[in-house]
Amino acid sequence: MKKFAVIFGSPLSEIQKRAVEELSKILLDETSEYPVCREYEEGEDMSRYIRIYLGTKENHRYIGEHSAKALTKPEEYRIKVEKDHAIIEGYDDAGVLYGAIDFYNRYILKYERPDTGECWLNATGKEELPCFEYSSSPCVAERGLWTWGHVIYDYRGYIDHMMKLKMNSMIIWNDFAPVNAREIVNYAHTRNVKVIWGFSWLWDTRCDRADLKHLGGYAETILAKYESEYADLGVDGIYFQTFTELKNDRIDGVLIAKAAADFVNETAARFYEKYPQLEIQFGLHATSVKNRLDLIATVDPRIRIVWEDCGAFPFSYDPNDVSGFDETMAFVATAARLRGASDRFGVVTKGLVNLDWKKFEHAEGAYCPGVSSESMRRSRAEQKRKIWRYIQSGWLRHPDAAYEAVRAMCRAKNGKLSIYALVEDGMFEENIMYPVALYSEMLWDCERVLDQIIGEVARRSYVTFA
Repeated sequence: MKKFAVIFGSPLSEIQKRAVEELSKILLDETSEYPVCREYEEGEDMSRYIRIYLGTKENHRYIGEHSAKALTKPEEYRIKVEKDHAIIEGYDDAGVLYGAIDFYNRYILKYERPDTGECWLNATGKEELPCFEYSSSPCVAERGLWTWGHVIYDYRGYIDHMMKLKMNSMIIWNDFAPVNAREIVNYAHTRNVKVIWGFSWLWDTRCDRADLKHLGGYAETILAKYESEYADLGVDGIYFQTFTELKNDRIDGVLIAKAAADFVNETAARFYEKYPQLEIQFGLHATSVKNRLDLIATVDPRIRIVWEDCGAFPFSYDPNDVSGFDETMAFVATAARLRGASDRFGVVTKGLVNLDWKKFEHAEGAYCPGVSSESMRRSRAEQKRKIWRYIQSGWLRHPDAAYEAVRAMCRAKNGKLSIYALVEDGMFEENIMYPVALYSEMLWDCERVLDQIIGEVARRSYVTFA
């Protein structure tokens, strides 16, 4: 069999470099040989190699000359394989990266038959590649994870695994901005992952202690925190929670929905005066405001409301909690329409793994997350296996509930929404557990038959079962 050559365009962006790396890993795993990686040179004879041309029309002349119909959507890619070469074309850098990742997921695995020994390299019985053509783009525009920062023990591994799952956004919640926050942002950006920093706008573990009758003055304090800790980090946005994480709708007789809407609007106005382009996301717990959505509708439309605690799985912590699913989805549909068709709508779903609140303590100052030792991570990953077995069992029983929820939200917002899965304190940086991998594929492609997605994800070599 001929050697492989990965032929990239110029200039080679940081994200496209990751695509070259991922494709090289894939080919090394499959052939036990490093592929040749080089920039495209017009007229060079590369016939002694099986060539994989990788890039966009704009930075790769060969792709520009041999591209089929135009790609039209952000992050879209096309894979076209002929006997002696392949093209992985992206609409943008992210499309190139995700095309390289799905070269394994959608092409190589299609032709692998371990039971017979057949693989993609000999599927035709000759020394040539089986022909293939496939294009894809994400159903959900912003797909990501939500986590407290102090339970990220290897930020590089965490972000690398997000990239592997074609996730492009993460919310990291902290009491204080981490010491190494800029390093985290920079690393994430090279993997097409946006970082939204989360911090409190009067949220606490005891929201019932908030004094809703005296909220004046807090807006300037919150703005000062942003400017002193986050503004210079190259942030992609901020996320906050306030005093809505309660099951009752009042605190000391004051309606939470009214107080929250007024307080959020006043505080956000201070931000927008100085930072009009800042992405601001409002993490809103539905439990305390669900009966007064008319008041929540008054929240500044520039703010993206990110709903959570909307009811049954996938909004419940327990993936086996599907009672009331229809009522949950009816509420979510109402929330999605609340501020009109152009509403910047988002959700945080749960049912994966969450913080151990029995051991939680607020931080007393900044810290440096994501830099633990390998031995510590391995030990902690083993400790988490038991809870992952429980989570996994729920996803094996009720994947249709998660899929139906994603599809319904996509229809309601035409895919223009943000969905974050809460994955915290589960050692995601060590293992890509099957439920997370399955959910990520639902977010990318919610048009296929669920059984097809389940089968494909289960075969991926990087996916772990508890």
